[in-house]
Amino acid sequence: MDEKEFTGKRLLNVPEMMKYTGLGRSKALEWCKSIGALRHIGRRALYDRQIIDKAIDNLKE
Repeated sequence: MDEKEFTGKRLLNVPEMMKYTGLGRSKALEWCKSIGALRHIGRRALYDRQIIDKAIDNLKE
């Protein structure tokens, strides 16, 4: 993953969020919804990278 690709970008679309998390589509959508990262702007569904980062930081090994 090229880190520059997401620099300064807070809201990610589905393909970006999948690439960012490294998860497949179904699991990524389910997980992001469960952590509260899903944001709706009009009809678009976007995913908040700050919430994703916090959830990843809080994962137990």
